[in-house]
Amino acid sequence: MKYGWVVLLLVWSGCAADERSNRQEDEQAVREQIESFHTGLRRAFRGEAVDVHELFDSLFEESVYSVTYWGVTEPIDSMKNRIERAIPLISDYSSRLEIVSVEVTGDVAYAFFVLRQSYRLGVPMDEYLPTTYVLKRLNGTWKVVHAHRSADRETIERLLDVARARVTADTTEFGGN
Repeated sequence: MKYGWVVLLLVWSGCAADERSNRQEDEQAVREQIESFHTGLRRAFRGEAVDVHELFDSLFEESVYSVTYWGVTEPIDSMKNRIERAIPLISDYSSRLEIVSVEVTGDVAYAFFVLRQSYRLGVPMDEYLPTTYVLKRLNGTWKVVHAHRSADRETIERLLDVARARVTADTTEFGGN
């Protein structure tokens, strides 16, 4: 009977080690997929030919909504179009990901990271963007099914200043007060 328990314990510990190894591999795959997506965005913002729709489709599930740091939800198609429109307006783009945490449980994962990006949108911009993704394994591929991004106060105030300046310039250009 003692040997039976020893064998059972060895089998159980082997299964636990396999599960831990699989989870670590999945966590690494999620990290790499997020990093690959942001590398593609970096290339697009630096003027390289990147199919933005294909890039987003590689990471995001087609019906996902993202919660923006403006506090509104945005469907993925709207996000793709917004990024495409922004690409020609942005110069001197650089970004860095600080992946804080990725955890996988079965076919569900979450990732928390900070995106730091700098660029010119008429004026220099520096953004600090804490981001959370919830991912699900769909047909063997990890896809974001929920995204939430925050921003620090300085980022939001700077973007509002840029928007106000553009509205003022447009109003002046078209003869407004």
